[in-house]
Amino acid sequence: MVTALVLAALLKPDAAFLTDFGGSWVCGAGRAREAWRIAPHAGPAVPGAALADVAYGPAAHPDGLAFVYYDPGERAFRYDDFHADGSQSHLRATRPEGARWTWTGTYYPQDAAPQPGVVITWTRRGDAIVRRFAQRSATGALVDHGSDRCTPVGGAS
Repeated sequence: MVTALVLAALLKPDAAFLTDFGGSWVCGAGRAREAWRIAPHAGPAVPGAALADVAYGPAAHPDGLAFVYYDPGERAFRYDDFHADGSQSHLRATRPEGARWTWTGTYYPQDAAPQPGVVITWTRRGDAIVRRFAQRSATGALVDHGSDRCTPVGGAS
């Protein structure tokens, strides 16, 4: 019994996302920069509940809010992102590869057809996060849509 509990604790991935990305960040490329806050979920801790809340944009009226949680049935992390304009994306990632997380899924624009094949990578590099955006074409080729960088607010992550 004790061995099973110790093994379960070692395999529990719940804190991995927060360990890699938790904190307050300024993200973007060039002059297009905005605040991102990645924190433990503010709601009750129940199975299947979000383990992290990701809010971006002004604190009073965020541009979006995402919930990150581990789905034991899928053995994957989920990133369910809801944008202020009504669009949303639903992505999943299996265990991270070192400091790199690869999210895949579908983006649902407000008034347009769903866009499957989204691939987003988040990589922790020292005190920064580098994010790359791409999408699979109908032929399966990966089409690069650019990248940006997040730096910690106040020099602390």
